[in-house]
Amino acid sequence: MALKSMRIMVAALGMAAASGSLAAQDRIEPASYLPNDEYLPRVVTIREDRGGRVILYGLRMREWLEEGTQVRFAGKCQSACTLYLGLSQEQTCISDGATFGFHSPYGVSGRKDRVAQDYMMRNYPEWVRLWIDSKGGLTRQMKTMPYDYASIFLKPCDNDVAKGESELTRLLARHELFAF
Repeated sequence: MALKSMRIMVAALGMAAASGSLAAQDRIEPASYLPNDEYLPRVVTIREDRGGRVILYGLRMREWLEEGTQVRFAGKCQSACTLYLGLSQEQTCISDGATFGFHSPYGVSGRKDRVAQDYMMRNYPEWVRLWIDSKGGLTRQMKTMPYDYASIFLKPCDNDVAKGESELTRLLARHELFAF
């Protein structure tokens, strides 16, 4: 979403500069971008995420799904964080020691909590839903899925993901597109 926002901002500034609506001293040259095939998806590493509001995690999951953000599970991912398991298998990987903590949503109201729980269950892959069901379903008590189980379904994080992370860092350092 940040890249999309930056593109919109650059396009708007470019149009304003081209249309003459900016004073001469305010004119801004549009940024040049790398060819699209050089863009790498962002890599996010989850090491200690206790969760939060289901709606916010759901929105971020959808954004990451659309943008192709790579997610590395490298530690605790609890509560609403587990929604990221709904990303495509091509976007996720797991490192030794990663765990996933599940419980029923709470804190808003009975009806809204049930809606949030239904949303979560609909967005989990089948293997996660089956594991939750085998543990008695979502309750207020945290149920932790161990690495050994999750690693059956998630690919291991390897050098390709780490390379993507360092390649993105290198590209950003080389092409300082924006300095705010």
